Amino acid sequence: MAPPTANISSSELDALTSIHNMLTAFKSFDSNSDGLITINELKAIIESLGLCSAGAAAGDKEAVEMMKQGDTNGDGLLSAEEFLALMAGEFELGELAELLQTVFPAIAGAGEEEVRGEELYEVLSCMGSAVSMDDCMDIIASMDGDGDGAVSIDDLKMVVEALSNA
Repeated sequence: MAPPTANISSSELDALTSIHNMLTAFKSFDSNSDGLITINELKAIIESLGLCSAGAAAGDKEAVEMMKQGDTNGDGLLSAEEFLALMAGEFELGELAELLQTVFPAIAGAGEEEVRGEELYEVLSCMGSAVSMDDCMDIIASMDGDGDGAVSIDDLKMVVEALSNA
C-alpha cells in the first residue's frame, strides 16, 4: 500500500513536536530508565509541561485521572507507550500520522539507528508518495530534540506507536 500523499500543515508539525517533547519529558522523569513512571513521576511531568491547574491538589487529581486513563494494563505504572498514546489523543496529526505509520516499517527495516529527512524522503519516494523533501526535513526537525538533523529509530517508533493507539 502506497503512503498517502500528505499536505503537511504547520499545526501537524507543531503537534508532532509536542508529542516528541512529551517523550523527552517522560524519559527525563523516568529516574531508573525502566520505561515506566509512577504516579509521583507523572505528577512531575504534568507540572513540568504546564498541563495542570494551579495548586498541588489539582496536580495530584490530574495525575490520578491520567493514570486511570492511560494505565491500560492495570499495573499502576505508565509505560512510555501508554503515556504517549494518552497524550497523542489530544493532538490532531491527520495525514501526517497515517504517513508515519505507513512508512515506519520500511524505515525500521533499513537497520539504521536514526533517520534523517533525506532518508525519509528517499523511502517515501520509493513508496510512491509525493511528499516533498522540505516536508520530510520539517517532519524530522519537529522531532529533533538535539538539533543534529536526525531522530532515533526508537523515538520514532514510540511516536508512531502512540499515534497508532491514539
